[in-house]
Amino acid sequence: MKPWEMLQSREIISDRWLKLTADQCRLPTGQIIDPYYVVHESDWVHIFALDNDGRLLVVRQFRYAANVECVELPGGVIDKGEEPLAAAQRELLEETGHTANTWRAIGRMYANPARQTNSIHLFLASGLSNVGTQNLDATEDIEFEFASVESINAMIEKNEFSQALHIASFYRCLRELKYT
Repeated sequence: MKPWEMLQSREIISDRWLKLTADQCRLPTGQIIDPYYVVHESDWVHIFALDNDGRLLVVRQFRYAANVECVELPGGVIDKGEEPLAAAQRELLEETGHTANTWRAIGRMYANPARQTNSIHLFLASGLSNVGTQNLDATEDIEFEFASVESINAMIEKNEFSQALHIASFYRCLRELKYT
């Protein structure tokens, strides 16, 4: 396969959340696509955090764009200059007040490589300790709980644990742990 060639890129918006460009691209066939919109975002982390009883630490929060309350894995944006593991450790602590003794990088996946530049770094955390309270961002209102793998599967079926990227991370970790 041959890559597309970017001929021009015009910035539409750029702020602390994202950058949107309108690119002019030449396909390998010679066809020109103009504009082709690309969303440039920071990478994210997802944390599959297991307690000593094999339960998963999950968060529940309202998601404005879809107007829905979601159950998800803890996670968030990797800050500029921050390593993915440090971001995962920070996000787990901020969202749940928990730390983990053991961390293992599971892999990296693209959010939507057709339109977005970012990827998700997935970590498995175990040996959890509750060391404090949540330290949430101004836009966050997060509750957390522990749930069994079976109950998460039921939440997926009921569309409560409903974000496709979190579902992918959930099943990727289950595979890593040989649950499936």
